[in-house]
Amino acid sequence: MAAEALALHRLEQAIARELELFAYPNKVWPRVTRSAGGEPILDVVIVGAGQAGTSLAVGLFREHITNILMVDRCPPGGEGPWNTWARMITLRTIKELTGPDGRIAAASFRSWYEARKGEAAWRELVRIPKGEWMDYLLWVRAVLKLPVESETEVTSIAMEGEHLRVALKGPQGSRSVLARKVVLATGVDGSGGPRRPAFTDGVPRSLWAHSADAIDFTALAGKRVAVLGAGASAFDNSATALEAGAASVVHFLRRPELPQVNALRFLETSGFFRNFGSLDDDIRLRFMRHYLSLPTPPPADTLERCRAHGNFVLCCGEGWTGMTPTENGTVRIATPRRSVEADFAILGTGFRIDLARLPFLAPLMPHLTLWGDRVALDEGDDVDQRLGKYPYLGPAMEAVGRTPEADRALRNLHLFNISGVPSVGLISSGINGLPWGVDAIALAISRDLFKADADSFYREFIGYAEPDANEAYVKQRIAQ
Repeated sequence: MAAEALALHRLEQAIARELELFAYPNKVWPRVTRSAGGEPILDVVIVGAGQAGTSLAVGLFREHITNILMVDRCPPGGEGPWNTWARMITLRTIKELTGPDGRIAAASFRSWYEARKGEAAWRELVRIPKGEWMDYLLWVRAVLKLPVESETEVTSIAMEGEHLRVALKGPQGSRSVLARKVVLATGVDGSGGPRRPAFTDGVPRSLWAHSADAIDFTALAGKRVAVLGAGASAFDNSATALEAGAASVVHFLRRPELPQVNALRFLETSGFFRNFGSLDDDIRLRFMRHYLSLPTPPPADTLERCRAHGNFVLCCGEGWTGMTPTENGTVRIATPRRSVEADFAILGTGFRIDLARLPFLAPLMPHLTLWGDRVALDEGDDVDQRLGKYPYLGPAMEAVGRTPEADRALRNLHLFNISGVPSVGLISSGINGLPWGVDAIALAISRDLFKADADSFYREFIGYAEPDANEAYVKQRIAQ
């Protein structure tokens, strides 16, 4: 066995040992297998098998809730952005990340990395390479035997009494499953899709792409590329185009200067992670109005990737006002100051939050409460307009129904993605808050399932008459 394979084998043995040491109480539950009309009911369906979905599944397994199913529309390794549209070299966060490990020390990224490359390599590591992070997530899924159906798409979610009916389409064909809980762990792009400005209408897709699209950067060699956006993803795309041999990259942002302050650094405290979702609406609204008004600056290393190329030009204070295809197959971009011609345009304009744009949620949208339904918002304010479309969620990221009847089912829908930020803060989005997000949902699911099963559990308890092993041992010793 090769050295790395042997090291991983020993690490997996350490995981099994740690799980054994902390297994008590190790009874799988809920104890009652539910069904409706002979159809089995899953306790939890997790939509999305990336970092959030994987982390939550581990958290549920640690609570001995195992009657779950994870589905993802992508093939293995394609979940999330890491091997697709994330064009940074490393993650943007510190390397001491937790979340997918379920507080199993041997399952941490550091343990996995050191087993493969050694402690010295860990000490030298500054940021986690994005491909390594994806490989680690796949390893966690495999080692802990998480139940994932890949290349399986959710086509609709509908209320059925207090349960949720999930329609699926995948390698097994089209079918539906009934679930007591559904969790949407669909990431930063799973709450409405990329934000595409109206000025892209009518412009051939051969001339432009959103930063989250699949882009053939090799085809941009020798081309003039224009990029829009002040965020990290926009600059990642500029750097990738430059490294692929673009003749020039002109990068535009509407702000007069690059953002400097990262609000996330201030908010990253256990108090904020754990407790923001319990604040009153007016306090959360104040926080979110300020937070959503602040741009996040691109990381220094991303800027350096761009500035390392002499054919990179940064143009501040020049947002785009229009795009027009030209007769010679290029695109003409209008700014408040001038007109610029490019061979290809990339829009790093982020993602919209608009659950109405998700076809599989269409049956639920008339019954789902949004922030705009709960608080008075300024229709003329851009931030307030955006806030109004976010779903209004409870502390465990559970949806809230517009009526008591709808609420009985929708409280069983948890949105573990970026759409939860105004309701629960940063634990619904990104890597940093994963442990707190998993705790919030996993413990709430445990509580809700137990409360729902309390009567049947009591009836089983009343009939419990199994002799205690210790008592049998004592009687045997006396008889001797």
